[in-house]
Amino acid sequence: MTDVDSATRQPVRLTIIPRHRQPPQVALLDWIHRRPEYRPAVRSAGGGGGGRPGFSDAVIIAVLAQGLLPGLFNLLQSWVDQQRTEASIRIQSGETEVELQVNGRTDAARLLTQATEALRAVREPGDLPDAPA
Repeated sequence: MTDVDSATRQPVRLTIIPRHRQPPQVALLDWIHRRPEYRPAVRSAGGGGGGRPGFSDAVIIAVLAQGLLPGLFNLLQSWVDQQRTEASIRIQSGETEVELQVNGRTDAARLLTQATEALRAVREPGDLPDAPA
């Protein structure tokens, strides 16, 4: 197994923070839980207190294999489009962390590409494509 294979099998931790001016028609967690494969891995971080006012129940934590990211990003993008809102995603894999913004102009496939490239760039800083030769 190559390093790339092992990296794609490594679980990632996502913190998803939806932003909305008014209560959504369907809560993001409920939207994600419509797909049974995400129910055990995706949960609310709120638990009724602790975080910033108004945000504790909106923050969602997911720990899942990178292979499940395309479906999760598609669900998130469809929710953002339906709610006409935005969200931010903080993705952690090992010691690596990146943050991405999702809005109505974001493409789910591009989001996956951005996440993959950002995680790879942080893991392998000497191999950045913009590094001077």
